[in-house]
Amino acid sequence: MGEKVMTAPTKLDKVVADEILAVIRTKFDLDDASNIEVTSIEVDQDELKIRIELLITTTERPEMLAKSYFGLTGKVREALGSDWSGFFPVITPQINSGMHA
Repeated sequence: MGEKVMTAPTKLDKVVADEILAVIRTKFDLDDASNIEVTSIEVDQDELKIRIELLITTTERPEMLAKSYFGLTGKVREALGSDWSGFFPVITPQINSGMHA
């Protein structure tokens, strides 16, 4: 008695996290030499947000990456599925440009 019932999971499972990464990779459509890594996924139950931090290592120009960013939030929301429909994904990319061999 008196326990708080959560209506949504407090942590994303690996399958959902993998789906988010797949959507992000598809949306950015970078060459094979580029790399996209999810460095952090944090669920904020109070603000109903999912904070996703990315590290993108590429030689692509920042303008090209910015074009790919348009519409990404909607695609990630779809990948989250109905269990997370009330949550808003906040996606923060960090760009590491100019890869070295």
